[in-house]
Amino acid sequence: MDLIFALLVYPGLIPAVLLTLLFNFLVSQRRLVLPPDIMKAILSTDGLGAIVSIVLAISALIYMPWPFNGAYSDVAGPLLMWAALEAAFLVPSLVAQTSSSPMVVRGAARSLQIGLAGRIVIWCVFGALYWANQTWSMSVVPALLLAWVSGILALPAAIGVGMFRNDTALTGVITTGLNMSTVALMQIAADVRATVLIVMVTSSLIPLDIGNEIERLIAIILSTVITMVLIRIMIRNQPFVTLAAALRWCWWRALPPAVLAIVYLRLFVS
Repeated sequence: MDLIFALLVYPGLIPAVLLTLLFNFLVSQRRLVLPPDIMKAILSTDGLGAIVSIVLAISALIYMPWPFNGAYSDVAGPLLMWAALEAAFLVPSLVAQTSSSPMVVRGAARSLQIGLAGRIVIWCVFGALYWANQTWSMSVVPALLLAWVSGILALPAAIGVGMFRNDTALTGVITTGLNMSTVALMQIAADVRATVLIVMVTSSLIPLDIGNEIERLIAIILSTVITMVLIRIMIRNQPFVTLAAALRWCWWRALPPAVLAIVYLRLFVS
């Protein structure tokens, strides 16, 4: 029952809906458009892939260290969260790879490479945060800050926003042949995935033994809002980047702070 409640109420469905609306308002600055005909969307391959992606992303939420989360496990939680969230990103990409349009396949491959590079950094960030929160003290604060900076730099690439968005010159036909309901459902799935990945960073940023459960929940919400605002500031009015430039951003700008956080924890905290 704890697992069902976590998936359908908290911290699954309800936080996912509310935080996705917050993501639309703060980061993408785009109004959420619901599919006019949800059944028509689900019956398409792309729409079904979007539904699977949404379910996987929401499932990842329940394995995060949320306050009042009876389904969270210190041992299995991180692994299950990683598997569900990574699958949520990979399923739509695999569906796009089956397209008969070479341009769509090429665009999907580009998005996959950039997103995967960004998420590799994010998983390093999560590793540093998880490590720091197991041995919480003031000495881990530098590692937390370094990991947070790395996460903010890597998230736009991981979720494909701002300068890392899809190249419309390359993928302008990506929705060709798809009905409006399917396109709307695919966009919702992308927003949910992006939101959950951001929350994965911010929920891991707050130490488990700081304050009571209410205070931790407020801290997670505040850190999520701040992170989204910082992402919006960083990507605002930025020119579109090439694949090579995006990969250099991930490896040479976003990754080093995460590596420094891990090295710091190894040298000064362990």
